[in-house]
Amino acid sequence: MTTKPKPPILPSNIKDPTGVDKLERGAMREFARRMKLIKKGYIDILNRIPSEPVVNERYTFRLDQGLLSMLLQNGEALVDEILLEGGEFNLWFFGRYVSVAYQRGTAQEYYNLSQQSSAYAAGQQDVPSILLSEPYQLRLILVRAREFEEMKGLSAQVKSDMARILTDGIARGLNPRDVAKNLNEQTGIETRRANRIARTEITTALRRARWDEAQDAQDRYGIKTKLLHISALSPTTRATHAARHAHLYTQDEVREWYTKNGNAINCKCSQLSVLVDDKGNPLTPSIIDKAKQTFNDMKERGYKWAEG
Repeated sequence: MTTKPKPPILPSNIKDPTGVDKLERGAMREFARRMKLIKKGYIDILNRIPSEPVVNERYTFRLDQGLLSMLLQNGEALVDEILLEGGEFNLWFFGRYVSVAYQRGTAQEYYNLSQQSSAYAAGQQDVPSILLSEPYQLRLILVRAREFEEMKGLSAQVKSDMARILTDGIARGLNPRDVAKNLNEQTGIETRRANRIARTEITTALRRARWDEAQDAQDRYGIKTKLLHISALSPTTRATHAARHAHLYTQDEVREWYTKNGNAINCKCSQLSVLVDDKGNPLTPSIIDKAKQTFNDMKERGYKWAEG
């Protein structure tokens, strides 16, 4: 007699389907702290430039090209030191946050697949064994490389913006206090940019971990799965994201969707593997019914995404 497979494991908190909200908030606090250090560094650079008031509330800054170049280089070095701490192989953002999310996603998918597939449960001993395996380590190398490039891009943007604010204030002869105020305001812009990276990259890492483990399970054990889209269904959820809730997609379809229209940016959605038959139908249809019921319950709250 064939044993009926158990259903997949749905997220316990629909508002946080990935389960990394706390991790994201920790990363954002850390970004804010680091941006404050950058702001302080550029204001210190400003204060090292002799200035004096002239006519019409303008100021003149006494410096030559050599001094300005040296000070800007000091600022660039400071930004790299703060945002790229740890370097390519031990980047702080990857080590403390992204790799944690990737490991968590792997664990989530392990328990999800183990519940559904006896072949997978027998083949994969436990989460620590997966984390030490060569396939996992190779996948982690790719994630690490991605995050270092992402942070290099952020660092370059911060250096460019802060240098622009500083040199523009000097060229316009602004009061040093006003230049410092502009540097402070620009730091707020950079912090918001960094927060978007935190919200995007941490959830992306968790989702990718689940996809990767599911793909590895298909390759190694021949189990057939599709990905069930689970949206946060919150007031800020995009209508296009909510519309995918409770629907099944292939790995390629999901990965492709996340490359378009900024779908990965600030996305709180998750996907979990569901065992399917040769026709792509779920072996436990009740899981789709449960997800649809959640959608209908949340839709009744009248959120904007439910208006269509």
